[in-house]
Amino acid sequence: MNSPTDSISPLSPQNFSPSSGLAARLMPDWLVPRLRESLGAELEPVAAALRQRAPVFLRVNLRKTDLAGAIAALAGEGIVAVPHPLAASALEVTGNARKVQASAAYTEGLVELQDASSQAVVAALPLVEGMRVLDHCAGGGGKTLAMAARADLKLWAHDIAPRRMADLPERARRAGIAVTVTERPEAAAPFDLVLVDAPCSGSGSWRRDPEGKWALTPARLEELLSVQAAILDRAAAMVAKGGALAYATCSLLAAENRQQVDGFLARHGGWTREVERSFSPTEGGDGFYLCVMRRA
Repeated sequence: MNSPTDSISPLSPQNFSPSSGLAARLMPDWLVPRLRESLGAELEPVAAALRQRAPVFLRVNLRKTDLAGAIAALAGEGIVAVPHPLAASALEVTGNARKVQASAAYTEGLVELQDASSQAVVAALPLVEGMRVLDHCAGGGGKTLAMAARADLKLWAHDIAPRRMADLPERARRAGIAVTVTERPEAAAPFDLVLVDAPCSGSGSWRRDPEGKWALTPARLEELLSVQAAILDRAAAMVAKGGALAYATCSLLAAENRQQVDGFLARHGGWTREVERSFSPTEGGDGFYLCVMRRA
């Protein structure tokens, strides 16, 4: 992913003029021009949004209840939640959020903790009943469970660090869905849809991890870009003909988002960009990016 030594990388500070404003006061100097290139006039509103405490969002498990049922169940335990426009399954908790994980609504699988933008990403996926679907970078399995709530799927979950998925079987049981956890997803390929929620800078969710922006370095960003490209290449090989590859990050940086997809399409013939969406922290949820690519 590194640029030749005789050219200037798109990430190079030489490409930008000095920045000023709220972003410059809240973020490392080297990151501000990169974010300005990616966000343009939205940089300052986004910087202001990232200063705020992150809301507590729930995803209603539509396999078990609807929004009204979940709101009533939570209210019965003193928890106040209201619908959020980012996703049809999203609730924002506005009262007694600390009681959620001990509530019957949570332990019985009516609701799950999940950011509203993350839910919106899943809502934009081309899911159809009976599809074979791989969540390639599953982590705790939030998107795995959200996909299962949308359609009756044959689901596999994989993560390069299997320990991250330790809670997934119990979460799946609570939600009433079946998922196969695998360390060798190639053995079950091909899939109709592979979701790659790639490791990234996390810049769209820095309000949940304020130290994240200070821990990120130019070298670490370049490393992440290489990892993302390698994961996309691996995942693409597991997509069936006519199937879809969905690439998502919780990043605001164009280098991790559209430029990463552009690089993939340049390396691989026979793919088209089908859906591309960005979600801003100014909309209430975390910053997210999604691109769905279709294999010919």
